[in-house]
Amino acid sequence: MTQSTTRDTLTGSHPSAHKEPFTPWYREPWAWYIVGILMVTFAWGSFQVYTAFTHQDSVVIDDYYKNGKTINQDMTRIENARTMAVEGTLTIDELIGEVRVKMQGAPDAWPQQLKLSFLSPVFKDKDKAIMLTRSFGISSNVASEATQPEQNPIYVGQLEELVAGRYYLQLETLDELIPEVGYETGWKITLEAIVSPETPITLKNPDA
Repeated sequence: MTQSTTRDTLTGSHPSAHKEPFTPWYREPWAWYIVGILMVTFAWGSFQVYTAFTHQDSVVIDDYYKNGKTINQDMTRIENARTMAVEGTLTIDELIGEVRVKMQGAPDAWPQQLKLSFLSPVFKDKDKAIMLTRSFGISSNVASEATQPEQNPIYVGQLEELVAGRYYLQLETLDELIPEVGYETGWKITLEAIVSPETPITLKNPDA
């Protein structure tokens, strides 16, 4: 009996005394932690790719025209706005959604209508464009008994839904883009601003 026990001890006939217990990987908490990180990363990346393809940035706030096979940027209307010192003050009535823009500057004549666009930097379905009509713009010059264009006309429009947040604002005259030439007349103001109802916004082209 003693010899047998000694022999078993020397030859290692009791493996269970030295072998560590085996645990499958799926029962290890750290394994699921790593898998969870990988799954979250993959899901977030897939969502970003989906968003990039389905909500592409469609904001184009500059004027472009095609000349042959080239696309040229036309800065005519922006430069005209700077030359004539055209700028305005935008306010939005929070209760009724009325948009009022008071203009100032020295153009030869103020148009009857202007186009105002709110362009979202992210989602195209949030873009809005409205027509502004000159509410009053003719004043009487008593001295000369003649009517002259008002120097600070007010344009009024209506939003169907209030706009708030960061937008590219674009105020422009209704001019025709001539193919292979660009714009020959009119002016345009474009800038980025935080839109908030009842908070006035100065509409002016940034300095070149």
